[in-house]
Amino acid sequence: MSTRESTPFASVSMSFPRVCLLILLAGCAHQAGRGSESNAPGHSQTLLAVFAHPDDETLVAPVLSRYARDGARVVLVIATDGRRGAADWTGVPAGDSLATVRANEARCSARALGIEPPILLRFPDAGLADFAPWPGKRLDTLAVRIDSIIRAVRPDAVITWGPDGGYGHSDHRLTGQAVTQVFQAGQVPANVPLFFPGFPETRTAQAPPWYGQHLHPVSPTLLTATVSFTPPDREAAWKSIACHWSQATGEEQAQNRAALDYLWQGMVTFQQWGRGSKRTSLF
Repeated sequence: MSTRESTPFASVSMSFPRVCLLILLAGCAHQAGRGSESNAPGHSQTLLAVFAHPDDETLVAPVLSRYARDGARVVLVIATDGRRGAADWTGVPAGDSLATVRANEARCSARALGIEPPILLRFPDAGLADFAPWPGKRLDTLAVRIDSIIRAVRPDAVITWGPDGGYGHSDHRLTGQAVTQVFQAGQVPANVPLFFPGFPETRTAQAPPWYGQHLHPVSPTLLTATVSFTPPDREAAWKSIACHWSQATGEEQAQNRAALDYLWQGMVTFQQWGRGSKRTSLF
């Protein structure tokens, strides 16, 4: 979320080159076994969620919990390292120390939701709109990474930030655009839908701030996917929020929960890229 201008567990166990190699090898295995009916052993369906920062996933947390509880494989990708989202009261300075803390917070959140450990791409926080050596290189690199992950994971549905970026954060918008670029290029099977979380103005206007911000509204006519969840999924979402201790005090976390309860009201709504028909499941 990295809402703070000077914007937690162990450090990543595998080096960046090794992670890339594993993703590429998985992609090759995928190409060799395209006739397989299952995306992963023991899972009939796979949901991929791609967000900008550790804690962005809390906006759709009960949906991630619901599908994991139903037996789906749920994979979370976090684009940036969150190193700039520092708050004085945590005692953790911006930079490498905070990036390590936030990586561990993301892992904690994934465990709370019952999903796989997150894939951390570690792009610079608040740095996706880089102009050197030329505009767009960093975003093109992000799009290539996302494309490799999609080829390896073989999702049945994908969630990411829409054009609004939730409350307009540039990293949110740019991450969503990089994912959409991969879809727009025709590099994802046509039967795999892409969804953006969003809520109508009747909810965004009255909801308390989420991480200190009010979400931009989405027209109800575009919110064609509505996914309900259960009380246990809501409780998993609260545990997920608690993992991100560096981003909100106890009082702020209570406000985040109140905001989400008002926005959700027992379900999360999504806009489907390409204007999909009404549905009650992402698959």
